[in-house]
Amino acid sequence: MKESVLISLLIWIIAINLGKIWPISKGEIYYRNLQKWYLLVNKGEWERAKRIEKKLEITDIENYNKKNKSEELEKRLLTLETKKMKNADDWMETAVLFYRLGKREDAFEAIKNAYMLDPIREDISKIYFTYQSSLLHPQQLP
Repeated sequence: MKESVLISLLIWIIAINLGKIWPISKGEIYYRNLQKWYLLVNKGEWERAKRIEKKLEITDIENYNKKNKSEELEKRLLTLETKKMKNADDWMETAVLFYRLGKREDAFEAIKNAYMLDPIREDISKIYFTYQSSLLHPQQLP
């Protein structure tokens, strides 16, 4: 009796945890594909992104493209630049916008400003020192 209860409990625990290992719903699979597509597009890996794009809804792709057009990026950048009191997050967003617009030196200046405001924040420190070392070794720039 005890063995059958123990075995049933063990099977039940395994069944519940399988959902954590393998996605059960189509929504989870779709979300993973979408996040992977975002990553590949941001890295400029267009061939790999195209393969995943077939599994995505066109509205998600169009929305991403609309938000990342250079005109839209410039608008968001202008909004941030006119802000009087910028915090570290504002400077990091500014850096991302400059980077996406291909303005690497301006991006690094924005990262330096974020680092000056919050030098102990781990994400800012990592990006700051990565950029700083890439300026010393320009062949490593993405």
